[in-house]
Amino acid sequence: MTDDRQNSGPDQNGPFANDPTQPQPGAAAPGAQQPVTPPPAYGVNPTLQQPTWQSVPDGHTAPQPPYDTQAAYDPAAAQPVAAAPKSSSKLPLTVAGVAAVGLLAGGIGGVVGHQMSDSGSSTSNSSSKVQTVPGATATAQPPAEPGSVQDVAARVLPSVVSIEVSTGQESGSGSGVVLSEDGTILTNNHVVAAGGDKPADQVLVSFSDGSRARAKVIGADPTNDIAVIKADKTGLQPIAMGTSSNLSVGQSVIAIGSPLGLEGTVTTGIISALNRPVSTAGADGSVESVIDAIQTDAAINPGNSGGALVNSSGALIGINSAIATLGGDQSSQSGSIGLGFAIPIDQARRVADQLMNGGKVTRANLGVNVRPNDDVTQPGALVASVVKGGAADQAGIPQGALITKVDDQTISSSEALVAAIRSHAPGDQVKIVYTAGGKQQTVDVKLGQA
Repeated sequence: MTDDRQNSGPDQNGPFANDPTQPQPGAAAPGAQQPVTPPPAYGVNPTLQQPTWQSVPDGHTAPQPPYDTQAAYDPAAAQPVAAAPKSSSKLPLTVAGVAAVGLLAGGIGGVVGHQMSDSGSSTSNSSSKVQTVPGATATAQPPAEPGSVQDVAARVLPSVVSIEVSTGQESGSGSGVVLSEDGTILTNNHVVAAGGDKPADQVLVSFSDGSRARAKVIGADPTNDIAVIKADKTGLQPIAMGTSSNLSVGQSVIAIGSPLGLEGTVTTGIISALNRPVSTAGADGSVESVIDAIQTDAAINPGNSGGALVNSSGALIGINSAIATLGGDQSSQSGSIGLGFAIPIDQARRVADQLMNGGKVTRANLGVNVRPNDDVTQPGALVASVVKGGAADQAGIPQGALITKVDDQTISSSEALVAAIRSHAPGDQVKIVYTAGGKQQTVDVKLGQA
């Protein structure tokens, strides 16, 4: 195999010498993207991909990355599987930005003509009369049971907003969650970028009560796909903040956002998987971010980006950011197929706090360059080189080591290692399990800062 794409560390002499999560210069762009049928909601819509899945921004093309197809990924489980033959079927992962949708609201008949006739009588009644059925009086809707989807939706909907953006000739929309009473809102970077490299010139926020307000972008981080905006409005209801550190597969979740521009949409599901490594591609096809994502089967569609993924208590646990769609041209692409991805809230909140404080967003660094392992029977991230003086070097991790775990998280690929490291903050202590010289070793590593 000749693929030396390096996703969890820089070349020692390259411009990202301190960022193990950056690909080495000259890395191949992620795969091919499908064009968007006008009018697009995001002029350029970033996409997500697994190592063998194909994706680039809408309206752009790029060569298929030279990933080792022998280390295939199961789209349902996203775990390395046994070597499989190449297939022409691709499963692109498309960031859940907004696609414009035209809704034909044809009026369903609201008046029904009614004529009664008594054939056993010498007279006929041509007028329509309504007869009251005893005991059929209307009753008030019973209150929602605490903890029910109805109850959670009623409490969370006021804290989720719809966002419309425009910059130049590009426009789009997405979702966001309210962080403060005075208008601070968390969303995705690709929502406010509207397909460009910079934040949109105009941002308009729609609230659950039907009101609207202008907003400005406080800060955005493409690497983590997180942005913070400030709306010119007060008296808002901040969302209840949860944590993503204690999530379990099978746990019930609720997604709220504006898919296809349909504001205040509520869908339900479960957490399908945790620590799912997915990567986003920028407008030029370069890898912009790698997310250690929460996977859910709650229906998430274009426009849910930046919206809320909450638990059964109504606490925010993730920011919905991406969906998987079937390959093919635009006309054959479906909506939700039960493969949605969210940025864990602990990671999103850490980035948002730095953006709100006006500081530069920091990222954890392991200090290695990695590539897929040639031996497909041994999954992991193969250390191609070690940055001198970096975190890995100080911990004694050698070149040629095969990293297989970060704490309790199994590392099955180089992308998984990138995602795992980026989910941490600089200075965090992690346990790295690796194999070198036929021996398995465990070391404690204090992560550096990119």
